[in-house]
Amino acid sequence: MWRTLLGTALAVVGAGPARAQTVTSPAPDRVSLTVYRAPNGGGAIDLRYLRGFAMVTETRRVKLPRGTSVVRFEGVAEGIVPVSAIVEGLPGGTIEKNRDARLLSPAALVDGTLGRQVTLTRTDKATGKQVSEEATIVAGPSPGVILQTGSGIEALRCSGLPEKLRFEEVPAGLSSKPVLSVTTTSTRAQTVTVTLTYLSSGFDWRASYVATMAPDGGSFDLFAWLTLANANPERFAGAQVQAVAGRLNRIWTQPIERAVAALRLMCFPLGTTTSDLREERFEEADEIVVTGSRMAMSTATVMPAPVSPPAPPAPPPPPEDLGDLKLYRVPERVTVSPRGQKQLALLSQARVPFERRYRKVIYPGQKIDAAPTDIVLALKNEKDAGLGVPLPAGDTALYARRGDQRLLLGLGSMTDRAMGETLRLGAGVSSQVMVEQAVLADKQAVLSVTNANPYPVAAEFPIARAGNEIVSEGEPLVVVDGIATWSPVLPPGGRAELRYRY
Repeated sequence: MWRTLLGTALAVVGAGPARAQTVTSPAPDRVSLTVYRAPNGGGAIDLRYLRGFAMVTETRRVKLPRGTSVVRFEGVAEGIVPVSAIVEGLPGGTIEKNRDARLLSPAALVDGTLGRQVTLTRTDKATGKQVSEEATIVAGPSPGVILQTGSGIEALRCSGLPEKLRFEEVPAGLSSKPVLSVTTTSTRAQTVTVTLTYLSSGFDWRASYVATMAPDGGSFDLFAWLTLANANPERFAGAQVQAVAGRLNRIWTQPIERAVAALRLMCFPLGTTTSDLREERFEEADEIVVTGSRMAMSTATVMPAPVSPPAPPAPPPPPEDLGDLKLYRVPERVTVSPRGQKQLALLSQARVPFERRYRKVIYPGQKIDAAPTDIVLALKNEKDAGLGVPLPAGDTALYARRGDQRLLLGLGSMTDRAMGETLRLGAGVSSQVMVEQAVLADKQAVLSVTNANPYPVAAEFPIARAGNEIVSEGEPLVVVDGIATWSPVLPPGGRAELRYRY
């Protein structure tokens, strides 16, 4: 009996705590992207420097074993902010959370194989045939890869002939996809639906407006594109996409860098210190392969966004209020490509009436000698005026039809426009409506405008900036968007003059 008890006690002591089992979720079943613009975003999108971000919501089915397990969520966005990750649906909750920064790459392969043997294949200078031999990596991956072969110590790709390395296995701890792992526990084996939500850098979006004037010259059809950019190497298939316009409070977060820097193959001058041989640099080696496993590295070609749209799709739903922000939903699921851009319909409004105006911003104290004015198409962003929807900032393009052709009239940009504000589209420059300003003493100025057209025109001259006090002599000024504005109507061949103090 004592032997039985002693044997049982020794078995219990020797067993120790059970090791956590590893469960891998290779990809989400469904994904949603809510993309936020860069605070001061504008102009063309540069995939190398996107300052917006996205909230990514993934739905996954996970098979949990009984006891403690480590769940690996593979394929999360490379720009994930780990501290923002929220995991819902695990019956035992989240005990620990980790972001694995060791991704499979040529540099990571070299770093993980230091001191170990690889196969070096290169071209024999004498015969021109490929020869393979065993070599040991003694240093790398930056600023170069140093090998020890039967001939001694040498640097990879410095012989001037093609060379490549072959690895027999992937070093432990490397993953071909970004991974977020969490430790959890379950009282029984079960399959659960898990929702993973996190913030990620490497996203941005822009609005692009295309207005096509009607033949009557008094209205246009307005269409807007939402250009979504993804600088991450991950593909989001069948994603539900939303875009948020407006500014929200943000605190800069240090991005997670790769555990191993990029592979750089650099060769030093051959010969003595007195030889004038220049340093040679070679392209990154894409011939470093792993037997039985290779990660395909593809670079998406970024094409410029077209200004003129094809046949417009069905109108998207109107924007929704998100506090003081605006939420734009894409009605259908779309696939967001890695390191690429996608254009989606944002707005479609037909027969929007406008007024043609001749405009120039005036600065007090600045002398102006016969300067031309800008032609703008102005309209109120109101339902009664044919529009009445919040408009996010973006680039504008104005077209006119002549027969079967669409001709460009003007390009411009605009800031966010709420309902009730004035929208202006650039339509060119006029030398028929000219403006002059003479600066007088005691902070006074005389502003004059002439119209050489054979028809009457409406002019618009905002003076100074919002909040500046401008006092006119004679007709009062109207405040437009917080700026004192002179808005004369000139008859054919007419002239108008304004004297003001600033």
